[in-house]
Amino acid sequence: MVAISRARTPERGIGSAAPPRRWRWRGVAAAGGTAAVAVLLAACGSSGSSSTTTTAAPVTSTSGSPTTSAPAPGVVDASTVGTHGVILVTKTGVTLYRYTPDGTGAPTCTGGCATAWPPLTVPAGTNPVTAGSGVTASDLGTVARSDGSLQVTYKKMPLYTFAGDSAPGQANGQGVGGIWFVVPATATTSATGGSGATTTTTKSGYGY
Repeated sequence: MVAISRARTPERGIGSAAPPRRWRWRGVAAAGGTAAVAVLLAACGSSGSSSTTTTAAPVTSTSGSPTTSAPAPGVVDASTVGTHGVILVTKTGVTLYRYTPDGTGAPTCTGGCATAWPPLTVPAGTNPVTAGSGVTASDLGTVARSDGSLQVTYKKMPLYTFAGDSAPGQANGQGVGGIWFVVPATATTSATGGSGATTTTTKSGYGY
């Protein structure tokens, strides 16, 4: 008689070839972790390929408005002074004069004369001389003095101020000695350097 033995099916988890339940969960967890890593890598790849555009803020000046340069004042200007009409003055309003002995040549008022009648000068190399309101730039020029300085001329007449004028708007030097005169803005010159629109008033002192 052949004995037939029935193989017993082992209980789950005891002597079974199948992995315990906890192993299967661990595998699932591992599989899930792999998927999570894949998702993270994909996210990193996506962020690495994207670009960010940055727009620079506009630059504004600290003052809030564009800077501009004021025009340089004229060396010689024109202004109405007393009863003399519109005559030549400096950029600060001081009356200018011509010295008859100069004519339209080199300055002859030097030494003590130049102390009483300071010549209107400009720095070396000034060319052209800047004209102010009411003055034609082409009428202005310079001439070398004996000390090497450059004296401003108007229609070739050397120009001077007067020590006796203590403020702008004065013309106390008009007619002094019969040889000093204010210079009208419309003055015309002659061979002797006369000015066609001046009034001669003889005064004593400072005549030279």
